[in-house]
Amino acid sequence: MKKIDKNDPLIKYGGYASIMTAIVVVAVIVLNLVVSSFDVKFDLTKNGLYTLSEDTVSLVENLNQDVNIYSLYAEGQEITMVTEILDRYASHSKHISISNIDPYTDPAFAVEHTKNGQQPTIGDIVVETDSDFAIIPQEDITDISVDSMSQTAYLKGIKVEGVLTGTIRQLTNGAAEAVYELTGHNETPIGDELKKEMGYSGFDVQTLDLLQSREIPEDCEILVINGPAVDLSKSESDTFKNYLENGGKAFITLTLTTQDMPNFDSLLASYGIADSGRLIVEGSADYVIDNNPLYIIPDLNSESKICESLASAGTNILTPAAMYVERLDTKRSTVNIETLASSSTYSYAKTLEDISGNNANLAETDPTGPLDIVVSITDTDNNGTENGTKIIVSGASMLLEDSVNNIVNGGNFGLVMNAFDFLNGTESTGRTKSIGADEYLNITQSKAVVIMLVSVIVIPLIILLVGFTVFIRRRNK
Repeated sequence: MKKIDKNDPLIKYGGYASIMTAIVVVAVIVLNLVVSSFDVKFDLTKNGLYTLSEDTVSLVENLNQDVNIYSLYAEGQEITMVTEILDRYASHSKHISISNIDPYTDPAFAVEHTKNGQQPTIGDIVVETDSDFAIIPQEDITDISVDSMSQTAYLKGIKVEGVLTGTIRQLTNGAAEAVYELTGHNETPIGDELKKEMGYSGFDVQTLDLLQSREIPEDCEILVINGPAVDLSKSESDTFKNYLENGGKAFITLTLTTQDMPNFDSLLASYGIADSGRLIVEGSADYVIDNNPLYIIPDLNSESKICESLASAGTNILTPAAMYVERLDTKRSTVNIETLASSSTYSYAKTLEDISGNNANLAETDPTGPLDIVVSITDTDNNGTENGTKIIVSGASMLLEDSVNNIVNGGNFGLVMNAFDFLNGTESTGRTKSIGADEYLNITQSKAVVIMLVSVIVIPLIILLVGFTVFIRRRNK
């Protein structure tokens, strides 16, 4: 039997390699324990979907009272995407605590947290302060669909941040802010789901009939005029105009109508825009749904604060039967108009008469794209406050409809709620968009490549180089 030479370079190299491997393994374990102790996490998902918005971070970091957030899941059956986002809240504030309650093993919790006849159950979230609590039903934070063939329920998307941040804001900031919805002109009522979203964001929606009240209430933060099909009276128009001139905020949508509306048109003209009376016909198949040229998926202006986060996340909005919001040639120098959503360069606008008369093809006199569908307007008010007056004008009244919002997985309400925050002076991001469950499982291709390169090439190469360097140094001694 051959005697082993302990000075054999191969044996020495093998020993050094084994020692280096052991050192690296121990170092990785120690590093992992250190990082875990600091609760350091990196969001590698596409578009940073686990990263909380600036609005949420600002709210939770400035809390001055304790907020307890309870998720209700059977032990071991938590929805990871939901609990991960809840943990993000706690990481930004010492005043927030997160815990899961199993209703099967702790039924007393549900009994103790029953409110207005509603008892929390599996999938719900309970948010509690020292003085009050609120129940967020599962259907408000997750989009659950049922397969028609197998009758199996599956998670389609989640929208935790929007409703949770709004609930925390309501419980800690007190009274909601009043939003008045104008009635009396065949307006389209705000949908129940949108009202619920607004409630979570701290807005209390009430109706307003100016013919009866004669004035806009002093507590009106935002006035909504959603697709009036009949003109405002002269007194209503004057009241509305006075409200805006004194720093009022309004969300206005246009709708297709055969009525002459001189008072409403005069109000719009005061801020440099007009209802063109023309429907937008989209000529690009990439901008429509089901090949319907009137069901437009417009471009969002990524440079606008209102649309920035939605555009970067690839969020779509849907604007069926959108009217062309026309900019007038003349306006006051203090008025600023910004495009939020627009049709493609292949679009054009037609009158109702043309479309009704089967004359929907592009004519030489038709305005061509890109055409404004949603715009924001700011103006200096009578008090001299720059941007004191704020208005959002949408050419599509269906932007606020629940059924249309569901088609684009919450994209419309994401835009609408960001617009309300803009009007209200809150800089926020797309808080209410329901993110598809599959999006939370994806990372960008570039990040995947980086992870692969580091794991498969860089780390092993470093280990090899360190081992080889040690081997050469010791051999030359």
